[in-house]
Amino acid sequence: MAINQVTTYDELLAATADWLNRADLADQIPAFVRFAESQFNRELRVREMMTRAYATSANELVELPADWLEHYSLTTSSGGALKYISESESNRVNATGTESGEPWGYTLIGNAIELVPAPGADIDLRMVYYARIPNLGPTMANNWLLAKVPDIYLYSTLVQAMPYLKDDQRLATWVQLRAAMIESLRMESEAALRPRSGMLVARAASF
Repeated sequence: MAINQVTTYDELLAATADWLNRADLADQIPAFVRFAESQFNRELRVREMMTRAYATSANELVELPADWLEHYSLTTSSGGALKYISESESNRVNATGTESGEPWGYTLIGNAIELVPAPGADIDLRMVYYARIPNLGPTMANNWLLAKVPDIYLYSTLVQAMPYLKDDQRLATWVQLRAAMIESLRMESEAALRPRSGMLVARAASF
């Protein structure tokens, strides 16, 4: 292969074209990359995706971070962990109108967190959540996933070319290699998150 490393978006495009040996797909390959990233965000929940966000609000609804994929935990400044509850339970509590004070629970409504009960004054919140993997592109040459496992990025992009390749005999191999790498990444993440001296989370952000 002419491309012997994949460390940037442009190198990923070039390597994909090289592996496919299809010069006529140059305009489609960026879309294959984007489809691969959409699949990553649907199926991956690993430690590198975990981040923290902080907010202060007196409102019942607090908007989720723009890169939010899935919640992990929510706590208040006093250290109390808020319990995730269903929307029906939230509706039941709110319907009674008898509870007040610091929220003890929360649920998700659209792109917002609903605090239960609604706080009567400003409350400081800390959320740990799984963040969307940043999309590669002309202005985003690299991200943590490409830096960590470029082979997963390459094989995932190749798999997204399946509608064009159809009966290409290489597809089964690429699918199998990708599946094995994804499982290996998950297992590594699970091992890293096993309790030792405390939970590890990534970078900090704000709502």
